Amino acid sequence: LSKAWFGKAATAANDYCYDWFPKLDKPYDMLRAYEMMTQGKFNGYICQGFNPLAAAPHKKKQSEAFAKLKFMVVMDPLRTDTSEFWRNAGEENDVDTASIQTEVIRLPTSCFAEESGALVNSGRVLQWHWKGANPPGEAKSDIEIMALLYNRIRELYLEEGGAFPDPILNLDWPYSTRLDPSAEELAKEMSGKALLNLTSPSDPSIVTRKAGEQLAGFAELRDDGSTACGCWIYSGSFTEQGNMMARRDNSDPTGIGQTLNWAWAWPANRRILYNRASADPNGRPWDSDRALVYWNGRAWVGADVPDYKADEAPANGMGPFIMNPEGTGRFFARKGMAEGPFPEHYEPFETPLAVNPLNPNEPRALNNPGARVFKRDLEDMGKVDEFPYVGTTYRLTEHFHYWTKNVKLNAIAQPEQFVEIGEGLANKLGIKAGDRVKVSSKRDYIKAVAVVTKRIKTLTVDGKELHQVGIPLHWGFVGVAKKGFIANSLTPAVGDGNTQTPEFKSFLVNVEKI
Repeated sequence: LSKAWFGKAATAANDYCYDWFPKLDKPYDMLRAYEMMTQGKFNGYICQGFNPLAAAPHKKKQSEAFAKLKFMVVMDPLRTDTSEFWRNAGEENDVDTASIQTEVIRLPTSCFAEESGALVNSGRVLQWHWKGANPPGEAKSDIEIMALLYNRIRELYLEEGGAFPDPILNLDWPYSTRLDPSAEELAKEMSGKALLNLTSPSDPSIVTRKAGEQLAGFAELRDDGSTACGCWIYSGSFTEQGNMMARRDNSDPTGIGQTLNWAWAWPANRRILYNRASADPNGRPWDSDRALVYWNGRAWVGADVPDYKADEAPANGMGPFIMNPEGTGRFFARKGMAEGPFPEHYEPFETPLAVNPLNPNEPRALNNPGARVFKRDLEDMGKVDEFPYVGTTYRLTEHFHYWTKNVKLNAIAQPEQFVEIGEGLANKLGIKAGDRVKVSSKRDYIKAVAVVTKRIKTLTVDGKELHQVGIPLHWGFVGVAKKGFIANSLTPAVGDGNTQTPEFKSFLVNVEKI
């Protein structure tokens, strides 16, 4: 393991990927990692808290990629479709098990209720949660498993040597229990501490932070090696006053929904970014009944942590959008966007339209020119003459991703995989509610029960009738729920030009009554 190249993937609110290579000569995101697997360029894969066979696009390609690995390590509380990609489960996963030589190793982890840690949401609030029970059997937390792996790899480096050993042998590892660091210790590392005494910039004789103390926030970070911080936006989440994420004071003295002492928001506990814009150029709130921040003559104060230089007088003319040099908001990106500075509409790579309706005179403007598509994936794109309808995937209230197909109550609430078809398309194809249908894309097919609905309307686009099909994504061939097909069997592997996020939400399909 110490001498192999391997990738590690993980997911939280959204999917992200780490890949460990000798040289990062290009972005090694999820889609590139799987493309390289199909080319035989990965020896092994550590899959941590992620079910890519179900969660990533083009399931058939994922199966082929995983079958070319020498080993796969899956860290998860439960069996997943990924950990059993090699198992023939009938039509829902029709693979040749005998030809797959990948060694699959399952490391059972604790689930969220069996460990302490922080949860962060799209509102940027980090909330600490406490361990409610011990995990069953020999299951261990992700932290303990990663610590055991690291220490074993380090022992191998000490015994056998290896290329570029410094990051492994010299890694700071200051935990009270070497083989099982606590979540609190890691949280303190993420927040940051002083390694040396920090002094006042105006008077070096004044020590503002003693060596070893937790930092109060990112304003105390230095670029001279005197501080250490896992991630600057989280600096201040665990201070000398304690774990800010664990606070549970829900008082709202202003009555506008600002509970600053409930948990902690990144960065600096600001609940509303660019909140200076809530006040007029003179520093007075636009709405005096819902004052967020305001200038009191000496400083910016109010119901939120000012996202602004606290002593900057309004008369100086500094703009509220402090992350932009001009201080104002933008309708365009000055740099860094793969497809140019101005927003533009592009059709998905699989589209029923021949031209971009917002740029009909430019045939090259149909699809995003900055998107990344590998050669094999481009060959797997469908055409409208064979796949005349538009498919989209979505989630249900009764299920959560691919977890709750392991829970009987959720499986009872939504017992069987279905696809949602509008009345217009159902009437056209002679499909009634409860019929079984086959939905196909260029890549694969699924079979499910038809739910005929008034929710999905027949659209008129470019003068033509257009039908959509809704495909919930929660089913698979593993779990206590009734066995189903993986919805991402249908989706294309197209990476957004800037984030490489896959294009899940629009693709071409055909629908047939079974």
